[in-house]
Amino acid sequence: MRTVIGIDLGTTTSEIAYLKDGKSIIIPNDLGSKLTPSVVSLSENDEIIVGEFAKRQAALKPESTVLEVKRFMGTDKKISLGENIHTPQEISSMILKKLKKYAEIYIGNEIKEAVITVPANFNDLQRQATVMAGEMAGLKIERIINEPTAAALAYGLENMSAEENILVFDLGGGTFDVSVLEFFEGILDVKSSRGNNALGGKDFDKKLEDYVIEEFQKDKNIDLSDNLKATARIKEACERAKIELSSMEKANISLPFIAEDKFGNPLELNIEITREKFNELIDGLIQSTNIIIDEALRASGLKENDITLVLAVGGSSIVPRVKELLINRFDTRVKGDFNPQEAVALGAAVQAAIVSKQINADEGLIITDICSYSLGIKITKTLSTGRKVFGVFDPIITRDTKIPCSVKKTYYTSYDNQADVEIEIYEGEGKMVSENTNIGSFELKGIPPKPEGEESIEVTFTYNLNGMLEVKAKINSTSETVGKVINIINSSNVNMYLDSIIENLDNWEDYPLASRVKMIINIAEKKLDKIQNPQKQKIEFLLKTLKSAIINNNESLVQKYDDELTDILFEMQ
Repeated sequence: MRTVIGIDLGTTTSEIAYLKDGKSIIIPNDLGSKLTPSVVSLSENDEIIVGEFAKRQAALKPESTVLEVKRFMGTDKKISLGENIHTPQEISSMILKKLKKYAEIYIGNEIKEAVITVPANFNDLQRQATVMAGEMAGLKIERIINEPTAAALAYGLENMSAEENILVFDLGGGTFDVSVLEFFEGILDVKSSRGNNALGGKDFDKKLEDYVIEEFQKDKNIDLSDNLKATARIKEACERAKIELSSMEKANISLPFIAEDKFGNPLELNIEITREKFNELIDGLIQSTNIIIDEALRASGLKENDITLVLAVGGSSIVPRVKELLINRFDTRVKGDFNPQEAVALGAAVQAAIVSKQINADEGLIITDICSYSLGIKITKTLSTGRKVFGVFDPIITRDTKIPCSVKKTYYTSYDNQADVEIEIYEGEGKMVSENTNIGSFELKGIPPKPEGEESIEVTFTYNLNGMLEVKAKINSTSETVGKVINIINSSNVNMYLDSIIENLDNWEDYPLASRVKMIINIAEKKLDKIQNPQKQKIEFLLKTLKSAIINNNESLVQKYDDELTDILFEMQ
């Protein structure tokens, strides 16, 4: 039986797990720890370092260390690591490669497949970037699962006979989610999810860091905020102090030689932080979680009193002020014997076991998940007065719809003799597309010329269990359909960060694996000018990812993209 692993790719730490003898277990790293810091750095010899050793040198070499990369997933941000430029998914792939290696050593065989968790509030671009990072690490991503759902799965495996209305409060290092689920007879039914992708323990750290810098400036009249090495040391010290304050009433931040006075004398930073002061600094952030709890409850159709169990997960849920908020609100319904830092990875391992059929879905756990955002297209709306409003967002799949799902909607031409239309796809809750996130587009051509409103176009949105969207459009009068199925990963918007996978793809021929696929790349590039969208768009995408795989010396991805490129060119013959 194949082994599929579960991975919690976190902002601060990452964990890896699998199912052994019917029980989820966390796989330790090379230092014997279950938690691997999500940190990437460079050694003195410019070798990639991942995990604890990378974190240890963050304060000494901040310019060569990458922290909290998860917050940039799905963006076109370029990340410097030494002299090289990387994308967030490349940095994440380095972490995943290391986790994959730990699993292979521990289990004793090659690992090719994984389930990876993401925040429930991650949008389509962020999910696609996570899948891409997994592929770059040499893993086939069998499923993307929401972190709160994974945590509930970990609980469900140990409590198959339970009947509960569960609220999962997931406060990690960089993201926050609340999910409301109903659990009965082994069925885990997700009712709603709400969250904030920019709220977590790192934001608690930042409040403390700002306070320390401000106090030092008051005392010494020196501003450390632009001193990279000083702020890196303060960041590290504040994280330690936060952890200490979870079990102690006070912590001391002491950093010798943090700066020099005007005479060149070394200065020390020494500040005592009480738990009370720390609570005061972070209280506004913590209180904001109440708003998200309220939103999730409203969307689920359940009242606060209907909740029978609260699972507090994520490393930041152990902060005393967070515990206090939950106990004040839910009292004894907060489960106390649940490991908050391991729960998500353990649940990912359960989902991995379902995928690999170690757990029989017919007899065991069944999950029904939801769409976290509304998904729709840009339309022109004609008012009763005859005036046209452009740029209106029309949802096709609405937020909290059960997935997997497929929804069709019919639209009509908006002017006389309209021959083509741009299908622009958006994600969000705003009434206008300008308020939402554009996640892709493609063109539909060949509409027969007729008066406005007489030709109809059927648009189908299909949302799968990985939380990824496929779109197709059909001219009803001719049954002509654009391409086959348009996967948003092939859209021009996703290419915004594919363009920066490697700073320069032109030198791909200099790498060892290039000789295997040089011919097919040359054929594809020669055909590009003669190919129309969406095939052209897909070939451009495959060329970029294939060249990137060559430069990264990723043999399995080179083979994968070579096969896909060959297939699409063959179909066009």
